[in-house]
Amino acid sequence: MNNSLISNNQSFTDSVSVSRLTAIWAFSESAFGGILHAISVPFKGIFINSAAVILITLIALKSFSRQIIKSTLIVIIIKALVSPHSPLTAHFAVAMQGLIGSLLFKSKKFFRLSAFLLGIITLFLSGTQKIIILTILFGNNFWKSIDIFIKQVSKDFLKLGLSTDFHYGFILIAIYISIHLISGAIVGYYAGLLPSKLDAASKNFNNLNSVIDNSLLPEKKIKGKRKSWIQRPTGIIVLTFLSIIMIYSYFYPYKIEIKSLEVLIMITRAVLLTILWYLVFAPLVRKYFVKFISCKKNLYSEEIDEIVNLLPEFRYIVSKCWKASQNFKVIKRIETFLSTSFYYLLFGK
Repeated sequence: MNNSLISNNQSFTDSVSVSRLTAIWAFSESAFGGILHAISVPFKGIFINSAAVILITLIALKSFSRQIIKSTLIVIIIKALVSPHSPLTAHFAVAMQGLIGSLLFKSKKFFRLSAFLLGIITLFLSGTQKIIILTILFGNNFWKSIDIFIKQVSKDFLKLGLSTDFHYGFILIAIYISIHLISGAIVGYYAGLLPSKLDAASKNFNNLNSVIDNSLLPEKKIKGKRKSWIQRPTGIIVLTFLSIIMIYSYFYPYKIEIKSLEVLIMITRAVLLTILWYLVFAPLVRKYFVKFISCKKNLYSEEIDEIVNLLPEFRYIVSKCWKASQNFKVIKRIETFLSTSFYYLLFGK
């Protein structure tokens, strides 16, 4: 592998191809989540979606909106090949990002505004996805249960006497979505400024020094079949919370507005919908998805092979950047690692 980076007299526009940008996007979607998990970075979804915003913006800078659609299809195919157990919703999210990006960048007249809007829309959709899934699974009674639980706990244990006029479940939703919206605004603004930043950065980055191996980056564990939501942390937390509510309302029915039977119905509904999805709808949708992937894979076979061959090099670069950031404290190390990884992935040869 050739580890040299861009020479000092080249600019971003001249040196980075659309193919490489697409490859980095594919790497982000198929491997970046595992790397972030390995180094214990919170809010992984925000980082992965932010990377998509930046890379779509750069693809738009160097090409036309139809290229964004092509790159999106290639990313989806590689994600399916490299991470075959990724949920269908993850592939759908990538498709939506590419479609929104192609529409916003149809004209480059308002490039920075388009990048800003792409950041906000993409992160907003990311933030609402989990909220929508929880509402579909448990119904509106789930948010009602959160309201009742917070009020009762504050009254019985914390002696706070919180107002009954507030919908605390909705406040939690608002906070969660606000975090995503603020992140979207920041990354969208940053993406709009990237062309000039990258031209300056390309003249300042030197070669990667001292050969090291990939073992210096925490390894991504080989995953088997992806767990259902019930087995993941969010599902465990939600089910534990509802179980506490159900037990509390059973023993103290006069203290709490929701009945244990209502909570049991919520849990039963969620379990039945999950079984229905995994046993009936998901296999059917995946069958047509696999057919679609097989068809498009032949169409873009050369581009896919080129990108797949780049993935080991990308992991090598990320490993070097993780090692190079080892002298910083936690937050500074993560910030340094992410920024240097991004630039070296762009300019690596």
